[in-house]
Amino acid sequence: MGLEAIQLYRMLWLVFNTYTRHYLLKLCLLGWGLPACVVLIIVAVNPGNYGPVLDSGSSMCWITNMSVKYSTIIGYFAILMLFNGAILISVVTKMVLLKSLNNGNKKRHDCRATCSVLGLTCGLGLTWGLGFFSMGYTNLPIIYAFCILNSFQGFFLFLWICFIRFQQRIPLLIKEA
Repeated sequence: MGLEAIQLYRMLWLVFNTYTRHYLLKLCLLGWGLPACVVLIIVAVNPGNYGPVLDSGSSMCWITNMSVKYSTIIGYFAILMLFNGAILISVVTKMVLLKSLNNGNKKRHDCRATCSVLGLTCGLGLTWGLGFFSMGYTNLPIIYAFCILNSFQGFFLFLWICFIRFQQRIPLLIKEA
């Protein structure tokens, strides 16, 4: 999700001269290396913080110290959600600025802007923020919204991509006719 936000930032602000040597390799190192560094730091501080944990009769390698577990998982998640939320807010402000320049069909532009914001919300994984708010005291409507929105996340992204492609084909069809 964070890598998608970085890519969105590059596409929106760094439009020209965005070539970076070995860009995909750098994204892979960031996406896989940063969590690996967090695990290595946890193990380096205290090797007993990481080890086998029994869960539903099966053993898995996980963080054994509960305070370390909550601070790393919630801290990592909070930083990621703040970063993605900042990218979403900056994209929305850019869309509002472009809307003020565009004096065309207001209703059509509002519909496209709304669909774009909803698609970006799913793409940036901000629906996972509902899971963040359901910790501790479990609020049943938040848990239902979390399950429904995240189970349809791929479907929403598919609809968003289809809508964008359909909007791109309409001018082509008009020119051919």
